Amino acid sequence: MSDNLVPLDLSAFSRADLEKIRALGEKQRLLYRWFRSERKTESGCDRVFLYSGSRGRTPYASYCVTRHRDGHYELRDGRGGRTLTTARTLDEAIGAIPDDFYYSN
Repeated sequence: MSDNLVPLDLSAFSRADLEKIRALGEKQRLLYRWFRSERKTESGCDRVFLYSGSRGRTPYASYCVTRHRDGHYELRDGRGGRTLTTARTLDEAIGAIPDDFYYSN
């Protein structure tokens, strides 16, 4: 009976998710920071790399938000690759981004 079941792949970011990422970039611009995002689609997951920094000599912040096949999100440090949080919604994952993404030390 289960031979004809097709696994549901929920890994693609929705249009609303991409709009939230765009809004995050707009928020960064209002804080006088540059922002860049790169989307990378792979089999079983969809990733958005987020970069933010000031226009000075301080290093930029880098994070990666991944949406997995089952629909959950994962926030990882873009440099070290360590997992910061797993979440059920993109809002929860974005809410867990550390302050260095928004402000320079």
